[in-house]
Amino acid sequence: MRNFRIFVRESLFPRSVAEGGAGLPPLAIVGEIDSYTDFASILRHNAVGTWTLTTPAGHPQAKMLTPGRGIIVRQEDDSEPLFSGPIRQIEERWDEENSGEGSIVVSGVDDNYLMAERLAWTNPAADIHLASAVQHWQANPSWPNVAELLRQLFLANTQGLAVRKLDRLFIPTADSTTNFLRDDSARAARLRFDQADQLTSMLSAVYGFRIRFIWHPNPSEVASNGNPNATGPGILLKLEPIANLTNEVRFGAELGNLRGLHYTLRAPEATRLVVATQNRTWRELERTPTYTSAGVVDGYTESWVDKSGPERWYGYFNNDQYDPDWWGDAAETPADRQHTLAWAAQGYSATETEWGVTAERYRDRRDIGWQWLQDPAKPTGWAMDPPVWSAQYRAIQDEVEAFNLDQGPQASISIDPIETDAVMFGRAYGLGDVVRVELKSGTRDEMVREVRLSSSIDDGPRVKPTIGTYGSGETPYLYASIRALWARVTGVESREQLNELQEVSAVDFTIKKAA
Repeated sequence: MRNFRIFVRESLFPRSVAEGGAGLPPLAIVGEIDSYTDFASILRHNAVGTWTLTTPAGHPQAKMLTPGRGIIVRQEDDSEPLFSGPIRQIEERWDEENSGEGSIVVSGVDDNYLMAERLAWTNPAADIHLASAVQHWQANPSWPNVAELLRQLFLANTQGLAVRKLDRLFIPTADSTTNFLRDDSARAARLRFDQADQLTSMLSAVYGFRIRFIWHPNPSEVASNGNPNATGPGILLKLEPIANLTNEVRFGAELGNLRGLHYTLRAPEATRLVVATQNRTWRELERTPTYTSAGVVDGYTESWVDKSGPERWYGYFNNDQYDPDWWGDAAETPADRQHTLAWAAQGYSATETEWGVTAERYRDRRDIGWQWLQDPAKPTGWAMDPPVWSAQYRAIQDEVEAFNLDQGPQASISIDPIETDAVMFGRAYGLGDVVRVELKSGTRDEMVREVRLSSSIDDGPRVKPTIGTYGSGETPYLYASIRALWARVTGVESREQLNELQEVSAVDFTIKKAA
């Protein structure tokens, strides 16, 4: 049976008893709050969630809700919290709806806010004055997958430099990321004071992982904050692969576990992308005259000088990710879809003809090290494309795929399930997992993108998941059904194997200036 238990935790910087505080260690549990009249939260997959809590102002428990503290929300009888997070705002309300002594309304975010707490420094182990010693944060190509990339990113930027250290954040060892699919994300990562939450969002569009920051009573048992003697509560970084639970977690009216649903389709924001990579650079040997005291040239010195030009490689891409297999094929196109052949021949994708959107966008990716090179088989000025086996090609394709999923058509299904012990959020499934919903129009297998938790005097505890993804928006006009997200997630594995066939030498971008 669903029942939320909400606890108040101490601040990261608690006040002593002499200062009027409780004298508790950082993040320790202050007490349980069960006097609330309304609670609501939105948990988001690989993003920062939000929450609000309302309690009578005159109740003694309201005194626990002070700046710096936070909450921990558990399902009754479960040891791991559903989420935890700090207080960010405190309101006192006294009006017609909040009569008597009024109400205290506190709101905040979940602990995924830590994704954006530290920037990705270029040289995170050194003082900021040495930042220019390294052009980009040095991702190690030996890291096997996106989970290890993120683990190393947070490790370097939260435990590397003492002044930036997040003392109560605990990060697991490399063994925690061994069960993820292998990929080449570390080879393509080029970070220079980027926000880690934005990188996480971009990677979420392509890779199947779940990242969570969650309160733990003694995280030093399973992870480290850099201090071997650390004890007590803290925040634990958890990296987990998402799961395909379409056979285990199903919702539908005929299954008796669905009160209602809301199914939404949305047009793409844009369908075409221009990507620009690094400016052309080269080195020239320059001669500088030397002079006698009388001002007469008596020789010269030579030195290599770095030069750069405006030339860049540009690519133009159309979002064809949702084209049916028969799109543009005269022999395979169904009889009632023959009219689409003319559109396909003109270069339109199925998404564009479905929604009537052909908007273009531009992405400046000068951090991708593919410079302009003349294609010898093309007219003068024609830029050569990067080899398909190169890290640069992969980085460009990742940018395109992220654009397709972010800007492409979307579908979402908000459901109001009747929870049972067998199918309960936090136990049977979590954020990012793929579940099944039986609609009158057919079956939909999609990712759990967000979950709304609520509890009030009128409705009691409720859980309302929203499923769907960046790109799950095929509409009935051209498509028989929405493709399963899992095909996109597991497809990463076969796509990555191409890069594991052999080691490829680095591409030489040197341009020699003609004499």
